[in-house]
Amino acid sequence: MLQKRIYLLFGVMIILTFLSENPNIECRNSDLIIFEDNKIHEISDQLLLNTHMIQIDVPKANEVFVTEIYNLENRLNYSITSLTLWLNHSCNNLKIEGTTGIIDFEILYQTSSSYHLNLNFNTDILVNDTVVFYVSYNLEMMPIYLTDSKYYYLEFTSSINFFTLNYYVSIKLPENCYLHEESGLTSVFPTNQTQSFAGKRLIVSWSMSNLLPFTNPLFLIRYDPPSLDSGKVPIWVLILGPMLGIVLGIVSTYLLMRRKEEKSLKDIGTVFLNESQKTLLRIIKASGGKIAQNELGRKADFSRAKTSRNLLLLEEQGLVRKEKWGRNSLVYLTKAGEKVTE
Repeated sequence: MLQKRIYLLFGVMIILTFLSENPNIECRNSDLIIFEDNKIHEISDQLLLNTHMIQIDVPKANEVFVTEIYNLENRLNYSITSLTLWLNHSCNNLKIEGTTGIIDFEILYQTSSSYHLNLNFNTDILVNDTVVFYVSYNLEMMPIYLTDSKYYYLEFTSSINFFTLNYYVSIKLPENCYLHEESGLTSVFPTNQTQSFAGKRLIVSWSMSNLLPFTNPLFLIRYDPPSLDSGKVPIWVLILGPMLGIVLGIVSTYLLMRRKEEKSLKDIGTVFLNESQKTLLRIIKASGGKIAQNELGRKADFSRAKTSRNLLLLEEQGLVRKEKWGRNSLVYLTKAGEKVTE
C-alpha cells in the first residue's frame, strides 16, 4: 500500500513539473481554464465568446461598413436578459439584431471614440445556452489618404469584452486596390494575415484564439488607390502594344483571379468554419445539394438549436441558402459551398 502511494505521489510531481515548464500550454476541461503568461484564467462562471467575427467592407474610400457577429455562451450560474458591450470607435447607423429579430439597446456612455451599450434580449439566455447576435454600423473613421506617399491608411481597434476562444477580422478593399509596398513601411499589421480575392476586391484576414477581456487588438492596412496603377503604365505601351499581348494579359488575369477566388473559398473551409459547420456541409453535399433542415439535424445528430445556429453562420458566409417548405425549411448548397466542400 505504501509503495502504491509513493508511485502516485511521483506521478503527480511529474505532471506539476511538466505544467510549470510549459506556462503557455492551453488546457480545456469543463471549467475551461487557460494558462497564459504564468497566469491561470478560469472561464467558468463568466460570459464566453465562442466566436467573434468582424467583417469590414470598404466599397469606396469614403464608405466603411462593419458587421460584427457574436456567438455568446452563458457560463454564469444564472440566466440573463441583458448585457453591456463596449465599442471603442465612433460609428453611425448602429443596428443590433439576433436570431429572434431586432434587439433593443441603449447608449449608456458615449465619447468621440467609444460607445458603452446596454443590450436587452427578447428572451432569457439560460445557463450554458448560446445566443448569436449581429452588430452593424458605418465606421466614422474613414481611410486617410496620405498625399506625400500616395496611399490610403485605415486603422481599426477592436475591444475584447469577454473571453474569446475564436476571433476573426477581415477587411475587404475597394476594387483594383492592392497593398502599398514601400521601404520601411509595414503594409499590414498584425503581419500574420492571409489574403484572398472576391472578384476584383482584395480581402485581408486575421485569426486569433484565446483572447482575454479588456484587451484591444489593433489592425491597420495601407493600400494604393486604383488610379496609381494606371499611372505607372506608359501610354505608348497601351497604344502600341500588340493585340496578342493584351488578350493574353486579360486571359491570364482572369484565370489568376478565379484561382485566388477558389483558394479563398477553400481557406474559409479550413480557417473560418468549425467542425460542426463542416459536418453540415458534407451532409448537404452527400444528399445531392438539397435537404430538409430537420433531416439535416437528424443525420448530423445535432439539436435543433445547434443546427439552426450553425446554418445561420453558413448563410452569412454565402455557403448555403434556405427556403421555407411548409413548417420546415429546405437547405441548399450554393456554388460557393460546393467549392468549400471540394
